[in-house]
Amino acid sequence: MKTTEEKYTQLIDQQIQKLSAPDFDLEAWKGATKYVLSLVFGENNTKIAEIENLKIDYSSWALRDSASDYKPIEMCKKKGRELLIVAKDEVVLLGLNNQSKTSDLLLKSLLSEEEYNLFTDPAMDKEKKRGVLSKLKKNQLVDMLLPLLQG
Repeated sequence: MKTTEEKYTQLIDQQIQKLSAPDFDLEAWKGATKYVLSLVFGENNTKIAEIENLKIDYSSWALRDSASDYKPIEMCKKKGRELLIVAKDEVVLLGLNNQSKTSDLLLKSLLSEEEYNLFTDPAMDKEKKRGVLSKLKKNQLVDMLLPLLQG
């Protein structure tokens, strides 16, 4: 069974692979990548802003110079690849943030292994997660929230 970190690094790897697709679309890739990074690091992470700022600069003087080897789409791909490699390294070397680890421990203690695996699947939507949590008893939910609120 894969750990949460392994699942997240697999998602990041998939986004890296998409950079080499023959029908690569920068805006579509950016949208999917921002979603993946928000799953892993939260919605306010600076990596998401960096991905959003990737733009093809058609006004560059390098484009006007016929001797230039400047390729704007390749530059965006290169920067995107480097950002994702750093993101993957962060997950592998540092793990997920402490709050994620705390919530993982709480979920493991309150859910069956099958429920935990479903709940931590990055592809699982909020409604299904809500369904898993709605089966818990009130005192289990209090036990889950208390450590998160105490920091």
